[in-house]
Amino acid sequence: MKDAYDVIVVGGGAAGYTAALTLKTLRNDLDVLLIRADERAQVPCAIPYLAATLETCDKNILPDEPLKKLGVEIVVDEVLDIDREAKTIETAKGLKFRYGKLILATGSIPSTPPIKGINLKGVYKIIKKWEVLQELQKAVREAEKIVIIGGGFIGVELADDLSNLKKDITIIEILPHCLLLNLDEEFAVKVEEILKSKGVKIMTNCRAEAILGKEKVEAVRLSDGRTIPADVVIVAVGVRPNTSLAEKVGLKIGERGIAVDEYMRTSDPNIYAIGDCAEKRSFFTGTPTPALLASVAAFEARVVAANI
Repeated sequence: MKDAYDVIVVGGGAAGYTAALTLKTLRNDLDVLLIRADERAQVPCAIPYLAATLETCDKNILPDEPLKKLGVEIVVDEVLDIDREAKTIETAKGLKFRYGKLILATGSIPSTPPIKGINLKGVYKIIKKWEVLQELQKAVREAEKIVIIGGGFIGVELADDLSNLKKDITIIEILPHCLLLNLDEEFAVKVEEILKSKGVKIMTNCRAEAILGKEKVEAVRLSDGRTIPADVVIVAVGVRPNTSLAEKVGLKIGERGIAVDEYMRTSDPNIYAIGDCAEKRSFFTGTPTPALLASVAAFEARVVAANI
């Protein structure tokens, strides 16, 4: 292992993986190092299908072989600090590397709503870690009554896949319809009709007020006073950009993530940001917009690779 690389990628999810892969495909002369926190990085889009379709979490791992075959070096570690002047990074294991260009692909963090009882046993957030997802997979397969808080992409896909296991599934959505932030109302209604035909219960225009239970979850109390029995509760109310490292080293932070230009450059010309951690702008209005999707992350990764 070297102590200096042409490009260092921080993060091994959809954005970081695609950036490293594309860089070495386009520029095999570059020395590329990918640093990720998890030994077994998950394919983000397939996470909802760990409920029923995929047998184990081991079926949902981003493979190292394509990267290694191209000559990308991989280190499982966490980057704690960046010295922008010296162009070096330091890791939790005490390693130090110099970079020519640095790509931040630090992802996102699940949003945690202020619901009483959210830390009870049996309450899960969608965290892209093998260990957490393994536990969640086991829990939903053993449970009979499952409540999903949030009717966005993750909540709807989870409910759809769980319906194959013939569970008692309830989605709680604060808006008038599921997926209303992503689809026109007529299409959102169609999605709900399909879910209901599979036995999924959908409760809209209400919010989860409290998660009830002594040590383990037993039920969810809604804002309208109704109580929904639950063996497992999955909180899927969205994510927020993980900008902590960028903030620590003084990079400019926008309204919805690390501020970047059209080439994904940050306020430091030697540092790029891609994926969920980077701010997105609407194609139509140019204003910051939440588009934290793996497809967008992969596109941004290719933009970076083409411009380094």
